[in-house]
Amino acid sequence: MTTEDPWKDIALPEQVAQINARRVSPSIPWNLYWAIDSNHNLLLILQHGGKIRKSGLPKLHGLRVEVQPSDAGSGERIVLRLTDQEQRALFLRFCQDIVEATALANTEEQAVERFLARTWRWHRLLRSAREDRLGDEEQKGLVGELMVLEKHLFPILGVLNAVKCWVGPLNAPQDFEISRVRIEAKARSVSRPRVTVSSEHQLESGANDTLFLHVTEVSSAPEGTPDALTLTEMASGIRSAMAVKSMSAVDIFEERLGKAGFEWTDDYSDKLWLIGTESLYEVSSGFPRITSAMFLGGVGDVHYTISLLECEEYRVDLSILKTAITGSTNDA
Repeated sequence: MTTEDPWKDIALPEQVAQINARRVSPSIPWNLYWAIDSNHNLLLILQHGGKIRKSGLPKLHGLRVEVQPSDAGSGERIVLRLTDQEQRALFLRFCQDIVEATALANTEEQAVERFLARTWRWHRLLRSAREDRLGDEEQKGLVGELMVLEKHLFPILGVLNAVKCWVGPLNAPQDFEISRVRIEAKARSVSRPRVTVSSEHQLESGANDTLFLHVTEVSSAPEGTPDALTLTEMASGIRSAMAVKSMSAVDIFEERLGKAGFEWTDDYSDKLWLIGTESLYEVSSGFPRITSAMFLGGVGDVHYTISLLECEEYRVDLSILKTAITGSTNDA
């Protein structure tokens, strides 16, 4: 999803109450337009041949959602009008998300439905916007999980099945559950070959399960570092790839992101992450870990660290993960 400003080359209208507009993309069959009105307000417009209920429109601070008659004399246009110029960057993300969803519609009626559905989604997000955000370690951890999802599960399971397997945000013991295969994803700094385990259940598995520990090197990077991304950029790229395949997958993805503490309205632009090498360990008998079976009743919520230097004998090739997932899903 580009961050380029689509309104920058649209001239300001010379007359009051006029707008200047240009089509979002010739490749999109629906009448979507970027526009500017005479008061310098930014607009996104969907022109269509039907009618919708004005009472069914969301209300957002600094943004008006309007329904107007079409200039063509028949049909209507839905107008998103930004009235708070300080929210320009957020409005761009908002509009890009709506355009992306609307472009995938198969009919004009479905395009209108998608346009309004995404507007309502943003209405809910903005109403619940928070002042706090994920800390650095939480960001790194989420980057590690997204790496497994995008790089390893999408190609094997497809986007919809893969995102359904991302159960860490739902308070499951491990981050991913694929039939009898479990994956716990961790991120570590290049200079610190250790990972933190947040409970006695995280590296615990059933007798018939295969459990892997996937570790990604994730390092803070200065501005201008090639290939470095913010958490938002990484999440946006994954969402865009999913949207081409399945909007149902996008809905689940956004729900899991929210439960993981990530909100699109949070600003992560000041923190760039550089992704390095990956390591995979099979957590089997003898692996250095703490499990619930080691404690007397009443003991729990254990946090500890594992030195990866002590786990080398359990390290396996990344291809083993694909083999295990494929075999597990074929047996299911």
